Amino acid sequence: MARETSEKLLADLVDSIRQAIIFGRLRPRERLVEEELAERFNASRHLVRSALSSLEQMGLVARRPNRGVVVCDFSVEEIEEIYEMRAILQGEAARRIPLPAPRSLITQLEAIHAKYSENVDRMELKATCTLNNVFHETMFGACNNRYLTETIQRFWTRTTAIRCYAIGDPELLQQSRHEHRAMIDAIKDGNREELVRRCVDHIFPALEAYKRAHGGWDVGASGNHRALPDKVAVIGRR
Repeated sequence: MARETSEKLLADLVDSIRQAIIFGRLRPRERLVEEELAERFNASRHLVRSALSSLEQMGLVARRPNRGVVVCDFSVEEIEEIYEMRAILQGEAARRIPLPAPRSLITQLEAIHAKYSENVDRMELKATCTLNNVFHETMFGACNNRYLTETIQRFWTRTTAIRCYAIGDPELLQQSRHEHRAMIDAIKDGNREELVRRCVDHIFPALEAYKRAHGGWDVGASGNHRALPDKVAVIGRR
């Protein structure tokens, strides 16, 4: 019982810090001090230390020399490579979803989308974020390759600090809802080309919001303006 309680406390703390990162209350490059987090989240320093280790494994925080633990930020090169990988992985998963799709998959996606839309309308951001995750996990989980699904989830988690720039934007939330609807319609219609295109294009509005917040691509270690590789643009047009 004590072990179960400890594990739940840790899981709750990890989720609380993760939500703080998602909604921008903890910003990229912000230093995370154990004592301050313990006070902020009413937790022991030992529990905070364990939570930071879990978040580091997720790719949400990193240990930096002379700075300790910070919320992850990315260089231009890292962002380009991560988003190229996301485009490749999501496009491939969309190619593997069986079409015509099982009725059970369509029913699941429709139900998740209905709840997602309700929460978008109410601007219930935490529930919206959770349902957004469930929508994509359900859809890509239908690709019938668990390792592909797990890899998509790993890159999804790594880009939390980037995706958070779109979560509180009502216009981008409406766009996300429209794109989710279009994905479901493509699955229902058996339109593979449209499904692949939608699954790839869907990742970029949050990236554009991140770029705007950083003044274009003048961010990260290089400080040089670079566009995403042409390969990603080609993937999106397949």
